[in-house]
Amino acid sequence: MTAVTHIYTVRRFLARRIAGAGFLAASAVAVLPLAAPVAPARAQSLGDVSVADMAEGLLDSVVNISISQDGGPSGETRPLPDVPEGQPFEDLFEDFFEGEEGPRSRQFSSLGSGFIIDPAGIIVTNNHVIDNADTIEVTLTDGTTLDATLLGVDDKTDLAVLKVEPDAPLPAVRFGDSRQVRIGEWVLAIGNPFGLGGSVTLGIVSARGRELDGPYDNFIQTDAAINKGNSGGPLFNMDGEVIGINTAILSPSGGSIGIGFSVPSELAENVIDQLIEFGQTRRGWIGIRVLEVSGALAESLGADDPAGVAVGSIIEGGPSDGGPLQEGDIILSFDGQAIDTPRDLPRFVAEGRIGEPVAVEIIRDGERMTVQVTPELLEDPEGAEQALAATDEPEADGDVVTPGLPVTLYGMTLAELDDNGRALYQIDGGVEGVLITEVEGEARPPARALSPEW
Repeated sequence: MTAVTHIYTVRRFLARRIAGAGFLAASAVAVLPLAAPVAPARAQSLGDVSVADMAEGLLDSVVNISISQDGGPSGETRPLPDVPEGQPFEDLFEDFFEGEEGPRSRQFSSLGSGFIIDPAGIIVTNNHVIDNADTIEVTLTDGTTLDATLLGVDDKTDLAVLKVEPDAPLPAVRFGDSRQVRIGEWVLAIGNPFGLGGSVTLGIVSARGRELDGPYDNFIQTDAAINKGNSGGPLFNMDGEVIGINTAILSPSGGSIGIGFSVPSELAENVIDQLIEFGQTRRGWIGIRVLEVSGALAESLGADDPAGVAVGSIIEGGPSDGGPLQEGDIILSFDGQAIDTPRDLPRFVAEGRIGEPVAVEIIRDGERMTVQVTPELLEDPEGAEQALAATDEPEADGDVVTPGLPVTLYGMTLAELDDNGRALYQIDGGVEGVLITEVEGEARPPARALSPEW
């Protein structure tokens, strides 16, 4: 396969979600209690810790998760054989096929991993591990099997929270701060690959901030061996803290080639806390469309450097309609978090506090300032996604749609410069940019005078 095919595999099948042998193709969280202590020191290398000792102390907190799924009637029927009355084998056939006539149902099963975060029986796993399950069972390291109740799922981050009722407190682990993880740090993965429970693998953090196809993706990439069945298992730092939840792999075959992805704890903790409390996620939004800031756009908006994101337009009726943000503002940070790409802002807002003013640093007409923006609860995620829709898929005529266009800035309407626009205004095919389709009468574009069709 080519590299392009591998990337397509990641996006099409979410990097071969790694549970189930193929059947199943934001507020801060307080530190949860531990059943057993972990080393308090911040370990950086293998020389600082015994991997064997650490694994021994963590294995009991990792569980196997199995599900059953009633496939419903398969459409196949098993009719009784037509045996003439009085034949020697009439009674034999009737006894054998009794109750077998009619549609048959199929039972699907799947295996994945999870880990205990509360001695009372709170367990974290991936949504795709338990998706569409009729029953969920959790198997502990001592072989004990417990029925699990689903507390909540979040398909945007592929996380799920389960609850079991143990007879005694269970050994739990705690989350670490994935924001402190450095590329090259050693990490430990424990899970249930191919049904082999309690498997431990070692590797390093290969990269951070990886994006696949989710709106809030911010994966940790690791070369620790992760395979089918590892989904939902923990990725530990050398302090024995969970810094990631193993979720996906990039693989042409379905087996590990040293490219695995984990949901970072900085994202997971917020989601898990809300699933436990509300049974669903409660995300905020501020109702704006943003554009990536190029050097030319930064200059036209009065900024020295192409940093942050530009407010392309404000959604009518959204939280920012009539608020302090204006079209053309360049947003540099949200609640103290620097914004480097257009994907950063939605994630920061979704993880932030709902209904509380947040400091947003912006540049407006070349002047740096801070405004207070209040995220509101995203009541209709699907509707908001349609309002914010931006796609990079080719249209029928082969043109690529630029995210956020058309938009209005400083009284100018900016649209996609496509083949029709080039032909209409006789613009050379090698010219790249956007098309100014309308300028309001009193509008004064910054930097230099512009007119429609430029």
